[in-house]
Amino acid sequence: MAPTVACPATGAVASPIAGDVGKAARSAGLGLPALPSLPGLASHGQPRVASFCKRLARNVVSMAASEPAAPLAENAELTELFNSLKQEWGRVGDKYAVTTLAVAATLGMWSAGGVVSAIDRLPVVPGLMEVVGIGYSGWFAYKNLIFKPDRKAFFAKVRNIYEDIISG
Repeated sequence: MAPTVACPATGAVASPIAGDVGKAARSAGLGLPALPSLPGLASHGQPRVASFCKRLARNVVSMAASEPAAPLAENAELTELFNSLKQEWGRVGDKYAVTTLAVAATLGMWSAGGVVSAIDRLPVVPGLMEVVGIGYSGWFAYKNLIFKPDRKAFFAKVRNIYEDIISG
């Protein structure tokens, strides 16, 4: 029988002779069909197989079995977040309503994304919407930002809205 080369990085077995590739690649005792031969391995011999194994071995990352898993202390922030979420969920009075609102918001965002995607696929509409956006931005800047009295009035209005939101 022709010599075979085993690649420790992948566990693959290859033979330099084309007729033995199927025998070498067949799983022992499982009765699985032979894997197709790798290109260039059957006709060029062992040095090519060894270089192929070396290239595969460079891409393998291993970890010692005796190393402990990541300690929970590294995930303390994540644990704190989950604990605070559990506490807040415990305080919620009407869990059915909150769940319904969350599902409705998720569905609304998903369908809004679908609508925007459908509109974006139309040939004329994206360019038209871009022109409308540029026009509205110019009008807004002209009306509220260019002249000093208008700018002061606009910022006062923004501060009032901010205070209403924060206080209420």
